[in-house]
Amino acid sequence: MNNIYDTLIIGAGPSGIGAAIKLHQDGYKVAVIEKSTPGGKVNIAPRVDNYPGQQKIPGPDLAMIFFERLTNEGVEFIGDEITSLTKQDEVFVLKGLSDTYYSKTVYIATGTVERKLGLEKEDELFGHGISYCALCDGHFFKGQDVLVIGGGNAALKEAVHLAGITNHLYLIHRRNEFRGSNKIVDELKAFPNVEILTPYIPLEFIEEEGHLVGVKIQNKETEEIKILKVNGCFPLVGQNPNTKFIELDILDERGNIPVDKTMSTRVSGAFAGGDVLPRDIRQIYLAEHDGTIASKNIEEYLSK
Repeated sequence: MNNIYDTLIIGAGPSGIGAAIKLHQDGYKVAVIEKSTPGGKVNIAPRVDNYPGQQKIPGPDLAMIFFERLTNEGVEFIGDEITSLTKQDEVFVLKGLSDTYYSKTVYIATGTVERKLGLEKEDELFGHGISYCALCDGHFFKGQDVLVIGGGNAALKEAVHLAGITNHLYLIHRRNEFRGSNKIVDELKAFPNVEILTPYIPLEFIEEEGHLVGVKIQNKETEEIKILKVNGCFPLVGQNPNTKFIELDILDERGNIPVDKTMSTRVSGAFAGGDVLPRDIRQIYLAEHDGTIASKNIEEYLSK
């Protein structure tokens, strides 16, 4: 346990990167651990149009800007998946698939993972017609018919992206009103190949020879059943906090991490921020704000 960091940051999204840069600049021994592509959820956004300082920039481009800020500062970056987070004798122990890491403090900025519908065949058809990222996989469905499920901004933005490359796009939502921006809804309605169906819910995935060929849906009010013949389906119905690896007593009943105004959790030395918090609004600028506040208070904690 000779190599003990001042701070280890789990998650290389806007919140984790912002905190890491500030701590590194102030002379602390810090590293960022990320299991996937740096940038977090920004990577799978077809475009970002609500981030101050940038106008309608593709998500991956903005993620690269964030990562370049990290590397230009010389912050240590570790590619590993943390499978366990505990605390032993005032030291945090982070067990990963590749190594074990030790730190005086920890900042958890692991964000969220896509929520599944829980329907039969959903897992087996993943990668065979079902995808949770239009930007990643939309090109596979160019000129084909697809279905998007959801009513938030993420679903609407991905639907706009897909409408521009597919033959026909269905969008279904369980309510008549959308949770997302009316501006994006209007943008989507302007496409001649888009059909919006509300209030509908998915009932069943239909497959042939291991590939998706259709989705059975039902109107919640009339109970009418429809079968949409589609080659692709994008369930975009929300996210769950990415916190299953945490063995500290810091989670709420939903798996989110409550914090106080200093971004501190119930466990001394453990801080959290970004989309992993229990909040209704999840935006890049909020995640960056969390990272700034956390870094300041991590420094105060370490100085004591």
